[in-house]
Amino acid sequence: MRQRIITGTVLAIALGLLVYFGEGQLEFLFSGTCVVLSTIAAFEFIRMTRNPEKLRWFDWVAVLFTISFSVISVIFFDRMVTYYIIVFAFLLVILLVYALLFVSIKDFIAKDFGNQILTIFYTSLGFIAFAYLRKESMTLIIYLFLIAMLTDVFAYFVGIKFGKHRLAVNISPKKSVEGAIGGLIIGSLLATTFAWFFQVFSYGFFTILLFSAGLSIISQVGDLIASKFKREYGIKDYSQLFPGHGGVLDRFDSSMFAAIFLMLAVMMNIIS
Repeated sequence: MRQRIITGTVLAIALGLLVYFGEGQLEFLFSGTCVVLSTIAAFEFIRMTRNPEKLRWFDWVAVLFTISFSVISVIFFDRMVTYYIIVFAFLLVILLVYALLFVSIKDFIAKDFGNQILTIFYTSLGFIAFAYLRKESMTLIIYLFLIAMLTDVFAYFVGIKFGKHRLAVNISPKKSVEGAIGGLIIGSLLATTFAWFFQVFSYGFFTILLFSAGLSIISQVGDLIASKFKREYGIKDYSQLFPGHGGVLDRFDSSMFAAIFLMLAVMMNIIS
C-alpha cells in the first residue's frame, strides 16, 4: 500500500504539472506525453495478446500504427476537415496493410488480424481524447480526470465498507454493486461541483450532474473491460511500469474510456 501511495502521489504531481504547463508554446509537453503513453499502452496490449508467447515481428506493426494515429491526431486537431480526410485515408491504409499481411503471411491468422486492429484503436483513442480535451481547456481535462479518479476512489472505499453484492464476479470479484453506486454518486457530485464552480460548461448544475453520472458509469465500464481483458489472458497487470499501480493501461483504463465519450460530446456540441 505504501508503494502504491508513493507512486500515485508522484504520478499525480507529474500529471498535474503537465496539464498546467501543457498549453501555448508548451502544448507539446502534454500532447507529446499522450503519444508516448499511447505507444506504451499499445506495447502492453499487444504483448498481452501474445501471452505467454513472444512477440512476432508483425506485432510491432500495430505499435507503429498506434504511434502514427496519435501523432496525426495531435497535429491536425485544429484543422478538422483536413483531419477527417487524413483519418479516413489512414483507416484505409490500415485495412490495406493488414489485408496484405493476412493473405501473404502464413503465420498471420485471423486472430492476429483482430488483435492488432483492436490494439491500435483501444490504445490510441483514449490518449488522443486526452490531448484534444487539454487543447480545448485545462479545466475540461481536469474535470475528466476527476470523474474517473473520484469514481474509482469512492467505489473502492464504499465497496470496502458496505459492499455485499458482487458487481461482476467473473471479471473483478472484489468490485461490488454498493461500491459502484457510491462511486457514481459521490464522484459525479464532486466532479459536477468542480465543473459548475469553474464554469467548465454553460449548463446548470443539474444538467452537468446528469452528464457527469453518464461519464462515471462509462469510466466504470472501461475499468471492467480492461479487467476482463486481463482475466481472459491470465495476467494481473499489463506491466510493472508504475510500482504498485501496474502499467499505463492499468492506470488510465477508466479515464481513457470516459475521455473518448467526452471528446465526442464536445466535438458534436452535445455539451459546451
